[in-house]
Amino acid sequence: MNKEFLSASLKLTAINPVTEKKTTVTLNDLTQDAPVEDVEAVRNALQSVIEEPIATVEAVHTFAFA
Repeated sequence: MNKEFLSASLKLTAINPVTEKKTTVTLNDLTQDAPVEDVEAVRNALQSVIEEPIATVEAVHTFAFA
């Protein structure tokens, strides 16, 4: 069985500490092996324009198996 990389996205979730409302930002077209330093730089840049603190950062990868 072969595994083929199809796509990846970066999902950042911010949570309002008072209301516990979640805000999610998803960035598509992430590279398969995005360096941690680059992901941190994206998180830090987005944190400066999002009011609530970013609580989680997830990379979601999609593969095809044939």
